[in-house]
Amino acid sequence: MQKVWTIGLALGLVTGVASQVAAQEEPPRERRREEQKPKDVKLKLRLDQKLKFMAGCWEGTMGKDQIVEEIWTNPSENLMTSTTRYLNKGRAVSYEFSRIVSTDTSVTFSASTEGKPFDSYEMVQQVDDYVVFENKAKSFPQRIIYRKAADGSLIPRNEGEGQTSIEVRLSKVKCPGT
Repeated sequence: MQKVWTIGLALGLVTGVASQVAAQEEPPRERRREEQKPKDVKLKLRLDQKLKFMAGCWEGTMGKDQIVEEIWTNPSENLMTSTTRYLNKGRAVSYEFSRIVSTDTSVTFSASTEGKPFDSYEMVQQVDDYVVFENKAKSFPQRIIYRKAADGSLIPRNEGEGQTSIEVRLSKVKCPGT
């Protein structure tokens, strides 16, 4: 009786495993059709087409003696980078490194001030020469906005909860070293 039970159990296991494998396998025709489908991986936003308005060397003033210099690279399809430095009477008092990265699922602006970890903001709006990045988990800034004015100025603006907004009007200048 023990031998019958063991053989029955073994047959049951083999049958159960075989039915699970059969259930997981697709019919060959379905598999071939699936393999023929092209992979549709598109960038959500091609930076070289939409954010080119930010590229270049920019300079503006904040307050009486502070100058802001911001240099954005020409965008590639998926990446832009910038350096910003803040000068007071000709002396650098702060700096920032930024990047905008486009993937197949999002566009992210990230900035690091004075070597601190990068803070990231997701793009929530982009129309013509206007783009908004947002991170509601931060108190300030929660939104970083770049827009190009009718006079050709680039206007970055930082907004946040409970804080006054910071906006600077930057004029296009000759790039250093050119």
